[in-house]
Amino acid sequence: MTVQLTPRRSRHRPKFPNALRQYRLRAGLSQGQLASAVGLGRSFVSLCERGLRLPSFPTVVRLARELGTAPQSLYRDLFSSEDSNHAVS
Repeated sequence: MTVQLTPRRSRHRPKFPNALRQYRLRAGLSQGQLASAVGLGRSFVSLCERGLRLPSFPTVVRLARELGTAPQSLYRDLFSSEDSNHAVS
């Protein structure tokens, strides 16, 4: 018997892409300008904004610094309050 695994879909859409795009637009930067400032490729920023990639924490720190905000502000809405009930202690 073969078991086929399928990705589990979340009911909650990740909010990191939305936050990244909002902060980038507020800063008046294009994807290319932001990417260049933090040493990334424009396509990586595009993938992050579309929710197809989630950058590592060190990359988030560099992005936040360039956007004039704290890393926590980019991540704050990534998980719903419902998810916090399932946190590992």
